[in-house]
Amino acid sequence: MPIRRAIAMVLTTLEDSLDLLEQAQSATPSTGLKGILVRRRRATVVLRHRLSRKERPVHRIRIAPVAPGPTELIGMEARLQERLDAALQVPGLDPDLAAVLHNLRLEAEQARFALAALAQRN
Repeated sequence: MPIRRAIAMVLTTLEDSLDLLEQAQSATPSTGLKGILVRRRRATVVLRHRLSRKERPVHRIRIAPVAPGPTELIGMEARLQERLDAALQVPGLDPDLAAVLHNLRLEAEQARFALAALAQRN
C-alpha cells in the first residue's frame, strides 16, 4: 500500500472518530471527552497537512440519529489503532512521519482507555 493512501485511510478514520466524539460531547457534555476531542482535532489537522489537497479524502460529516455510546466510541478507537498499525508497517515510511503516526497511535490508545474509564463511571 502506498504511503499516501495509508495516511488518507488513517485520516478518514480520524475524522470519523472526531465526528463520533463531537456527537457524544454535544449529547452529554463531559470534561473527559473534551480533552480527547482537543487531541483528536489536533491530530486531524496534523495529518491533513501531510497530504496535498488532491490526496485528501473527501469527508462527509455523519449525523447519527442517536448519540454514540461508549461501545461505539471505544470500537472506533480500536479501528483507528488498527489503521495506524497498518500505516506504520508501510515500507519506506519517513522517520518523521513514523514518529507522528506512532504518537497518534499512543493517543488513540490513551483515548480508548479514557473512554472505557468514563463508561465505567456512568
